Amino acid sequence: MTHTCAWPDCSLEGSFPAPKDPRDLRLRQYFCQTHIREFNKRWNGLEGFHPDDIFKMQNVGPSWDKPTWTVGVSPTSEAAKSAPFANADDLFDFFQQRIKQKASPSAAAPLVLPPDVKEALVIFNIEQPLPAAPLKKHYLALVKQHHPDVNKSATAEEHLKRINVAYKILADYADRA
Repeated sequence: MTHTCAWPDCSLEGSFPAPKDPRDLRLRQYFCQTHIREFNKRWNGLEGFHPDDIFKMQNVGPSWDKPTWTVGVSPTSEAAKSAPFANADDLFDFFQQRIKQKASPSAAAPLVLPPDVKEALVIFNIEQPLPAAPLKKHYLALVKQHHPDVNKSATAEEHLKRINVAYKILADYADRA
């Protein structure tokens, strides 16, 4: 769909969208490259607003009174309703579980690991995340075993890349735990 430049007395093609009204940013007008620059220099998104209106917009929260939801999840889906940290109680329970695990790991519920950490554990052929020092030793042993200079396999380079990524994931996870 082609548009004509909205600048007065310009008949060039308008390829660059711009807001038409500060109060309704969904309304669009289109400008050519020359005039979009001029429009942007002159645009004042708060033009026509009373200072009280601006103050109200700033104090309704970071979403400026627009609905928000978890990225990639429809707000009406079951996943959104059961998303981690869906409310303050979930957040509190999460940290309570972590505190219990640190206090007495044997009495705590099994650690729920993110999918990327689980995959990294499979690559490292271990069952639970290791502390940083033993993890590094295990990593160095795997690198020596699977390095393309030592292991002349056709897939050695790719496998070493997976080991490096897995190490980064597990090291980050060990730092957070």
